[in-house]
Amino acid sequence: MITFPLSLTANWQYANRLATLSAAEQDWLLEPGSLTAKLKSYAQHFAVKVLSEQPFDLSQSQQLLLKTTQSQALNREVLLLCDDQPMVYAQSWIPTSARLKQQNLLTMGTKPLGDVIFQDPTLMRTAIEVAQLDTDHSVQQLVTALTLSVQPLWARRSVFSLENNHFLVSEIFLPGAYIYL
Repeated sequence: MITFPLSLTANWQYANRLATLSAAEQDWLLEPGSLTAKLKSYAQHFAVKVLSEQPFDLSQSQQLLLKTTQSQALNREVLLLCDDQPMVYAQSWIPTSARLKQQNLLTMGTKPLGDVIFQDPTLMRTAIEVAQLDTDHSVQQLVTALTLSVQPLWARRSVFSLENNHFLVSEIFLPGAYIYL
C-alpha cells in the first residue's frame, strides 16, 4: 500500500547545468508553459485522477522553497492521464493560508492545476529544477502499483506565485510518457 505524500527527495538541479539532456528531454522538462496543455495536445482524451488531497505539515526545505513561515499546506497528488494511460504523477504543495485567487486552488477536485493557474496573467514561476529519480526512489512504489515498468524517471519542479502566494509543483514523467519516446 502506498502512503501519501510520496517523498520527492532528490538531487534537484537547474536544468542549464545538465548538458546531457536529449532534445526530447529538454522539450518536456523545460516546457515553460502549461504541461497540462502540452499533454492535451498529444491526446484525444485527457483526465486527472486525484490520488490524495489533504493538509500536511511543510518540511523546513519546503518552507524555504516557498519562502513562507506557514507550517501547513494542502498536498495534492494526481495522475495526469492521456488516452487512459498515466503519463505524469504531479504533486502540489499549496500553503493553506493562501487567499484570494488561490482559494480555488484548494478545492480543485479533478480539474487540472494547469488549466487554472496559466489563465492568470499575474502568474510567476521560478526557474525549473530537474532530477532523475533512480529505480530505488519512493515514486517507484506508484510505478509498480500502476503495473508500469520500473525505470529511472525524469522529474521537474518549480515554485509558482500568484499575488505573492507561493506554491510548489513537482511533476514526474512516468514510464511510457512522451518524454521517453
